[in-house]
Amino acid sequence: MRLRGVEIEKAVRRMGLADTYKDRHWDRAVKVTDNAVQKAEPEWLERLLAALLAVGEPTHPMRYGFEVALRRLASAPGGAERTARVRALAAEGRAWGGDLRYSLPEVAEWLACAQPAEHLLAMFDDAEASDELAACLLQETALRHDAASAAGFAGRLRDAGHPLANLPLRPVGAERHLGLPRHPGPAEPWRPPGEGAPEAPGAPGLDIGMAAVDWPDARQALSAYRNWPPGADALEAGLFRLDRPLAPTDFGASLLRLLPAASTGATTTGVRRATAVDVLRTLFGGAASGGAYGPRMHGAYARKASWESLAALADVQETDPAAIERGADRCTWLFYGSDWHLRVVPPLDVGIAALRPDRRTVAVLAVTDSD
Repeated sequence: MRLRGVEIEKAVRRMGLADTYKDRHWDRAVKVTDNAVQKAEPEWLERLLAALLAVGEPTHPMRYGFEVALRRLASAPGGAERTARVRALAAEGRAWGGDLRYSLPEVAEWLACAQPAEHLLAMFDDAEASDELAACLLQETALRHDAASAAGFAGRLRDAGHPLANLPLRPVGAERHLGLPRHPGPAEPWRPPGEGAPEAPGAPGLDIGMAAVDWPDARQALSAYRNWPPGADALEAGLFRLDRPLAPTDFGASLLRLLPAASTGATTTGVRRATAVDVLRTLFGGAASGGAYGPRMHGAYARKASWESLAALADVQETDPAAIERGADRCTWLFYGSDWHLRVVPPLDVGIAALRPDRRTVAVLAVTDSD
């Protein structure tokens, strides 16, 4: 749908007719987005965004239209110039709209899903360490492609002490199986944790002593879920010491049902074997999605948080993802569910248990949420 410049002026004017749903022109104001913005071509969207930024006191329909137009522009494949333009418009919009709902990490995710690698990489040549969208886009790009050519920008981020600066510029091991959406093509569909993995009933008639122990890294273990609803009824991270070593083959439902954890016990069901790849994918998904109502971390900060959680669960002190994955591969992993989980929306129920290499320490991480 190609619209002319004068129609952009008309669209902006109509968006300004109302600011709340109580105004009698509300329907006319918000329908501009449904009837024009949702169908327009990228060139018109870019001009509309620039016109909206010139409005000193934007109404709610203007802010809504701006967000939709920005996402559509970021998601429309184009040249390196479009990627740069989206970057600039997104930053200006954050200063313009006051309560715009999109975040710069979110815009970085839009771009990485829709634009080819060469157009993304071109953005880092002149990016400064203060450019948060570029810092997030670097991680989104590294997860999907090879961003080694952006080593100069990564160095500027390290010099500035940016929290994302030390992550690798290529996918590491398990990250190749995250199923991220990328240009071209959609993301892989969500799969239940442990789907297709063998059940893990554990040793029958298991008789073993255990006790909860202090876990200084419990908060780090929950890094991937720090934006989920807080509280003991929604999040649990616990560490337990067995009175004797347990064979990895005996680690299963029978052991989890004996653990003095809120999320385990007699109602524990669906216990399946998992791998470090499975666990990282689950942690990353939880961090990126943000639970039922967010806020989401999106790919860049989800990458950092999921490795932090995996390191705490596996008791790895290094921060290098490759070292964390090696340590996680030495653990025995389970996925589980129980009546502690709300069981409203399947992706929002997570139960992870790790038998560490000493075979006497079990770490548990459980989260739940509802829509």
